[in-house]
Amino acid sequence: IEISSEQDADVTVDVSCAEDNAKILKVCLNGNKASIYYGDGKARFFRALAILVNWLKEGVKQKELTERPLFKTNGAMVDMSRNAVMNVKTVKTMLRKMALMGLNTYMLYTEDTYEIEEYPYFGHLRGRYTKEEIRELDAYAIKLGIELIPCIQMLGHLATHLRWAAAAPYKDATNTLLVGADATYELIEAMLRTTAECFTTRRIHVGMDETNDLGTGNYLDKFGFKDRQDIYFEHLTKVIELCNKHGFKPMMWSDMFFRLAGRGIPGYYDYHPDVIFTDEVKAKIPTGIQQVFWDYYRASEDFYTVNIDKHYDVFGKDILFAGGVWLWSGPCPLFSRSLKFTIPALTACKKRGVEEIFATIWLNGAENSLILGLLGLAWYADFDYKGDYDPESVKECFAYSCGGVSYDEILNCERPERPEHPRDKQLLSLTRSFLYNDPLLGVIDKHLEGYETQNYFKGVTELLLSQKGDKGIFDLAYDNIVKLSSVLENKADFGVRLKAAYDAGDKETIAAMAEECDVIIEKVKALRQSHRASWMEYNKPFGWEVHDIRYGGLITRFDTVKERLTAYLDGSLERIEELEAPRLRLDGVLDDSAPRFPSSFLWTGYQTVSTVGRL
Repeated sequence: IEISSEQDADVTVDVSCAEDNAKILKVCLNGNKASIYYGDGKARFFRALAILVNWLKEGVKQKELTERPLFKTNGAMVDMSRNAVMNVKTVKTMLRKMALMGLNTYMLYTEDTYEIEEYPYFGHLRGRYTKEEIRELDAYAIKLGIELIPCIQMLGHLATHLRWAAAAPYKDATNTLLVGADATYELIEAMLRTTAECFTTRRIHVGMDETNDLGTGNYLDKFGFKDRQDIYFEHLTKVIELCNKHGFKPMMWSDMFFRLAGRGIPGYYDYHPDVIFTDEVKAKIPTGIQQVFWDYYRASEDFYTVNIDKHYDVFGKDILFAGGVWLWSGPCPLFSRSLKFTIPALTACKKRGVEEIFATIWLNGAENSLILGLLGLAWYADFDYKGDYDPESVKECFAYSCGGVSYDEILNCERPERPEHPRDKQLLSLTRSFLYNDPLLGVIDKHLEGYETQNYFKGVTELLLSQKGDKGIFDLAYDNIVKLSSVLENKADFGVRLKAAYDAGDKETIAAMAEECDVIIEKVKALRQSHRASWMEYNKPFGWEVHDIRYGGLITRFDTVKERLTAYLDGSLERIEELEAPRLRLDGVLDDSAPRFPSSFLWTGYQTVSTVGRL
């Protein structure tokens, strides 16, 4: 290795390598000689290499390190199905950084964003990966010691394909395939043929989660009413059979078993202490498919321990655990929230002997940049190799795998979401609500009364701009968040300020706010341009049209706001009816003592309260 260090212009080091089967990596540096001893896959070697290079850059002359990873497999499942489909170049970049962390698994989550030649509408206009692209990624991952695993859906989560008329023969309801139809199993066979042609691995994740509309649509018309448990198990048995036929070892999300066993217990999904698997239910569960226990909502180690044990009891010990790096709640990552849930989960996995783990990086709405998920993956990697969470070690892991980029500076990308702000309950998608809240209708203004935003976002913008360190691969994603914070300095409480000025008859303030509309329009334009630049760098272009529509709506809406305010000020408009309407809570709660914010905000919740015609 030839490298420039902090002390010397150039350093040349001879490195010897040896490989074993054990889960281990060992790095030794002694002057101009070094050795790397590793086992259980090339990803261990690349982590050792990154550590050695980091020592050399720091001018270290003599040092030794041994690490024994806890887990057999560790990595990420990355969502390529919610509008943003990362381009091949970006996936390769992510794979390299993960290898340097020592991670060895990458699940490509594609609901309908992969090519199936016999089904031209499958992934149509969605940026689907071609077979050639997947083969290219698969070969690249293998060189890095990473197993690229197809993560698809074989029952639910297929609404974006099922909306096409061409899917009618195998559509049950909006989200779900039609169990029992020959056309359904012809589609699944085509899915399996495609993945078999493109991926080297013979592991496959078949989804099977959140199929709450199962048997409620065309299934009722074709087959009549049937218990959902029976429909589900019938289909799952067939899916396992087809996977085996094509040489695949399948895995699936385990939540539907808990929902079916829980029958009536409230909750988004039912990893719940009161869920009991009766012998009758256990007898119905097919064998031959691994179960993936997923959760990214709990900060209790006991919760994870109880449910790992429950999985062991019902399914045996060959399970996987999936946590999460929260990028899916709006334009900014929720790193602090993610970390709060990650460490108790990984600690429970360590204590209970779970051997396979990964972090899901979902992207509902595709407002965030998936590349930022690498910061959270450093937690998973470093916990694996260190055996515990060490904040300083995590920062080193992130820096030496990501070209020296500062962990703390990327962590501050969450600042617009006010991660340390006291609140009655954890709030999600705060920035999304501020950005898209209508300035005249004030759909969420009731929640914002007395909630200070201007000084906060001004401070966040100044903080982000003051961080002059090189952002490397994160540069465009980072700039997008800077521009967002700048918009929110003006936009976040605009409606609250405008309503107060109107109610008080304060025309001087209203005149100033009419001029502020131009400021907001220009800032939104700058945000859109920044977001577009990052999107086109990291992703395929498909899906960006949604953001053009959203930003375009904001810009034209503020044009209308200025026109309405100007007309009111010059007397051509006697009153502004939108501002005379009372402000009520978005969640329909009339109790003033209720928590200030709903648990989350969705764009569809405040884009309009009027009826949009179908024609």
